[in-house]
Amino acid sequence: MLTTLLCLMTGVTTRELERVERYKHSTWYLGRGGGCGQSVSVQGGRKVALLSRFQDMDPGRDIVTEGGPIQEDVSKHAQNLQDDPIFSVGGDLAFNWGYGGNGARVVLTGGHLSGVDRNDDNTHGLGNHFACNPLTGKALDPQSAVLWPHEISVIQNRGSPTKVQGTDHGTGAKYISGQVYGNYAIFVSGEASSFPPPGHMLDIEIDVLPRLKFFSTEL
Repeated sequence: MLTTLLCLMTGVTTRELERVERYKHSTWYLGRGGGCGQSVSVQGGRKVALLSRFQDMDPGRDIVTEGGPIQEDVSKHAQNLQDDPIFSVGGDLAFNWGYGGNGARVVLTGGHLSGVDRNDDNTHGLGNHFACNPLTGKALDPQSAVLWPHEISVIQNRGSPTKVQGTDHGTGAKYISGQVYGNYAIFVSGEASSFPPPGHMLDIEIDVLPRLKFFSTEL
């Protein structure tokens, strides 16, 4: 059984998926849907619940896969791939990337990963916050909690101004609201050997065919 342990936004379907990437060992599937779908499969070395991964903030900076993607599926209708925070950079999956007084929950190592003491606002991924303590996940002060969170960034080689997807961000003046590329989700499986290609519908759980270890596409 493949179970979504994290769905950052709902409504992801592989009909809209533009790219799938898969990584080795226990398998992480990253998907983006909502008019421009793609997915990525990556595998990590040890089987740990996704919630536990996110709670492991101290020291954080945890690279949870190795060897890069082992499966990619890209729809012919894919758009906005040039600066997508997940699908434009490659590399391995990393969680809780703290740097200076900032943090990002989900990043890929192919993007720019700031040094642990580098306060440059320049690591971009999913679940971002400037002016925070990345070891606790808390804002530095009440004002920072209002000003500096932003959910989905785009890849850019700068910290200010910061382009983000949509308006789900704090009130800080440095943010530039942009297009929402789609809905992101992470699926996890210890059994499946592949992820459904573009054109199939996803749900919160997807059955794995027991003998072949492929995902069932039946609804």
